[in-house]
Formats: sequence, C-alpha cells, structure tokens
Amino acid sequence: MVRVPDRLLVSKLARKAKNGLVSVADAAEALGVASRGAALKLASLARRGWLQRARRGLYLILPLEAEPGRATVAEDPWVLAQEAFSPCYIGGWSAAEHWGLTEQIFRSTLVITAANIRKKTANLLGAEFRLFRVPGERLPGAIKVWRGSQQVSISSRERTIVDCLRGPELCGGVRTLFAMLREYVASPEFDAAKLLEELSRSANGAAWKRFGYLIELLRPEQESMLAAAHSNLSAGNIKLDPAIRSKGRLLRRWRLWVNAGLTSNENET
Repeated sequence: MVRVPDRLLVSKLARKAKNGLVSVADAAEALGVASRGAALKLASLARRGWLQRARRGLYLILPLEAEPGRATVAEDPWVLAQEAFSPCYIGGWSAAEHWGLTEQIFRSTLVITAANIRKKTANLLGAEFRLFRVPGERLPGAIKVWRGSQQVSISSRERTIVDCLRGPELCGGVRTLFAMLREYVASPEFDAAKLLEELSRSANGAAWKRFGYLIELLRPEQESMLAAAHSNLSAGNIKLDPAIRSKGRLLRRWRLWVNAGLTSNENET
C-alpha cells in the first residue's frame, strides 16, 4: 500500500478545518475513512509534529513556521470553544463584553454548554475557559455572530441578562449584573418587550425575583415589567447574590434577601 505523504494529508485536513481546528469527524470526512481510522491518523500526525492536540478528538493544524516543541495558541478562543464544548454558546461575562454591557475585562471565556464536562474550568491551546453545564433544552435561543470566517453561537443581550439573573456567578456577581442591566436599559438597544419575552422563555423563580428588585431600582416607571415580575414570583426567599455568605435584609415584596449594596438610597420596606 502506497503511503500518502503527511503534507498531503494535512492539506486535506486543512480544507475541512475551522480556524485551523479539525475534529475526528472532520478528518473522517476529509480523508474518507472511518472514525477510528481518522482518530489514529490524527494522533499519528500529532506525534510527528503536524498537529497539536487541543483535547480528545480535537486538534490544531500547526503553521509551517511553528517552532518544534513549542505550544501554539488558538487563533480565536470562541471558535475553539464551539468545537471543543459543543453543543454550547458563548454567554455570561464574555457575551456581556461583546455587547458592550460591561467594561470589565475577564481573562477566561465563559461557555454555556450541554456537553458532558467533568470540570468547570479548562485550558486549551493557551486559552482559559469557564464552563457552565445546562440541560440541552436551555440552549435554543442563542444567536449567531461571525468570528472571521466562522459563525459562533452567543447569547443575545436579553438572554445574557436573564442567564445572569438566574446565576449571578455567570457575570462575576450581582454588582456586575446590576451594572449590565443599567447599561442595557440606558442603551438604544433597550427593548422592554424583547426582555420580557426572554424572561418568560428562560427565567426561573430566582431570576424573576432578582429582576423585579433590580428593575425597580433602575426603572420604577416600568410598570409592565414590575407587574410581570410580581405575577411570576415563586414561593420562598432567595439571596440577591448567592456567592455572599450573609443573608442581609429580607425584602418581602420581592421575597429576596438583599445582601449586596447596589445604591445609596434603596427603599427596602
């Protein structure tokens, strides 16, 4: 059997790659072999210095000028995330940065994924990721944005806010969430109907409680939003910020333990 030169194999793989990233499925299609054969071929090419393993079943095609033995970083962490943690979307603080909802700079890329992950953090090809696992039914509703020649799924402005209302840790805490919501309602992109639609689709009881309290601070004149929040209140009291150990003061009208100071003139009765 005639051995196909490595350079030719890599050339075929490159035509199927996404920002230089090639999976076992991509390789099987590009080379016309079964998945097991593709996996073995990718591993062999990696051992010979043509590829760098990102994680199981995913490799980066190394540029010809790459120094032997020196790790290569991913061109775009978002594209890498989509290939490594699919099904998923970019969310939380990373989406907030993209939409201009926060000026904070976060070192890691936050990924909302339904993949079977074992750890909440990952470091692939020099890129840091913070992973949050959700049921598959939570993924629909993300939108697509272009990253170079590739499209990547990301939460919309409204989905980003609702995700963070459900879990403030997605944006680094409730103070960042408050700043995000304040930025959103003051922006030309503010759409009360769209935000309420997203809340109705994907908010839980805790998200509605936090939303009612925060929107009352920011836009007390938004009666339709406050009414929607009140009508969706669930039983029980929850913390405004779950990451803060103290309960703070109980705000009965929102069934919320206010344990983070957001303004200097809160009317908590």
